[in-house]
Amino acid sequence: MWRLLWADARRDRRQLLIWLVGIALVVAGSAGAVSSEFSSEQARAGLLAVALATPSLLALRGLPNGSGLGALIFFQIFAFVAVVVGLLNTFLATRHGRADEERGRRELVAAAPLRRTAPVTATLIHGTVLNAVVAAVAAGALIVNGLDAVGAAVTGLAVGVTGFVCLGFGLLVNQLTPTSRAANGIGAAFVGSAYAARAAGDALGSPDLANLSLRSAWPSWISPIGWGEQTLAFSDNRLWPLLPGLGLGAATAAAALLVQSRRDIGASLLPERRGPAASGALRGNLALSWRLQWPSLVGWVVAGALLGLLTGGLATAVADATLGNPQITDVLQSLAPGGGGDITGIFIAALIGLVVILAAAAGMQGVLRLRDEEEEGHAELVLATAVRRSTWLLDAVIVAVVSVLLVLAAVGLTASLSFLLNGDRSHARAAVSQAAAGVPAALVFVGLVALLVTVLPRFAVAFGWGLFGVAVAIGLLGALLRLPAAVRNLSPFSHVPTVPIESWTSTLLLLALTVALTALAVVAVRRRELVI
Repeated sequence: MWRLLWADARRDRRQLLIWLVGIALVVAGSAGAVSSEFSSEQARAGLLAVALATPSLLALRGLPNGSGLGALIFFQIFAFVAVVVGLLNTFLATRHGRADEERGRRELVAAAPLRRTAPVTATLIHGTVLNAVVAAVAAGALIVNGLDAVGAAVTGLAVGVTGFVCLGFGLLVNQLTPTSRAANGIGAAFVGSAYAARAAGDALGSPDLANLSLRSAWPSWISPIGWGEQTLAFSDNRLWPLLPGLGLGAATAAAALLVQSRRDIGASLLPERRGPAASGALRGNLALSWRLQWPSLVGWVVAGALLGLLTGGLATAVADATLGNPQITDVLQSLAPGGGGDITGIFIAALIGLVVILAAAAGMQGVLRLRDEEEEGHAELVLATAVRRSTWLLDAVIVAVVSVLLVLAAVGLTASLSFLLNGDRSHARAAVSQAAAGVPAALVFVGLVALLVTVLPRFAVAFGWGLFGVAVAIGLLGALLRLPAAVRNLSPFSHVPTVPIESWTSTLLLLALTVALTALAVVAVRRRELVI
């Protein structure tokens, strides 16, 4: 079993190094920027007073608890880092779980003199050690910036426990679902739902302006990310809110081990329904690409729809905030750097901007599936038919584009419905338009990974997700980190305009870049052999 654990760690060494370096840079850079920008007690108190008066900022940022420097940094960055670590763990569980079964690796392991639960146990140990390393990296990045070691350690533990919860959930989902794509989709929906519940709980909480703190509402207490927030690092440094996370992570991991001990390889508790291929209705490679992608797409769409409902549900709170305060506009503008609009419009752009990131990830997953098909030998079987290589690639790109459109349509329509229920027709239209405005930025990553799959197939997954993570960090935290405009402009997410759109230049350039990247990928795929 230990050799299996070593093999899993060796397979992940490049990808995990990229994740760890990215997390360290984000935490250290954010802490340094906040320390520089809000060095005085007065500046920090002013920012927190604005946040406590503005539910939309609480939903996007987190849980304030005092004007200390460390507490402000925790308030600014924890929710974002927790989402990143949550996705890291769900993807890790699927990579070494259902994905290995689909590729036939689990069958080879089962032929060795090992327990049936050995692969899941190895993944559990692998993920737990990874979360411990992530916790140490996050804490170390804060300590390097001169922050209190105890508060830094509590922050690291909160991040690590959040990751452990998502790891246990991911291991269990891999026992339930019939495909790795469905497992990844449900895992992403779980992380998105945890963020949405935390955001709703903080936005609906009871502020204490005298102490510059907030008492969260009940939705935060059903969220693993909310549990991490309740540690109140750098102020109260409470560890007991992490106990539910440890319990849930351990319970789901134990359930996964129990199911694995009784489940046949390739089977799942949720049976795979009879699809178009079985009934003879599956026609062509495009239909096959869609059939393979839609189970995971459901998870991405659900996550987008939940955030859409959150957007509309907070509209009234945003409208009732101190609209004349320029600090509110400045903070929201840093999250939605694309243009003008009223305060509610900027808030819509900020929250829908998070779903643009989810849509880009859904599109990337659809194209990176081609790399899995190469490794599994399925691509060779498909290309042995009348399907051309360019058609094989373009069909996956088309499905990825449809995935992007569906995720953004989900957030736009659900947000619009929420506004309509509040009698706000103008912002209902704005929500749909804002979702549409994010399409070009998400499509850039579809073209990018298509090119990586054809030019650097062995490194496409690592490089694709690595570049995606860098772009997300720059797009979301570029203003907070005070990065130069030239650096921020490198991220497509920095070019999502806020409606009403005053200039279409960036939108047209992003679309042109997507077309160019896809065209280069088509040329490249015709000139290379399949790579295992």
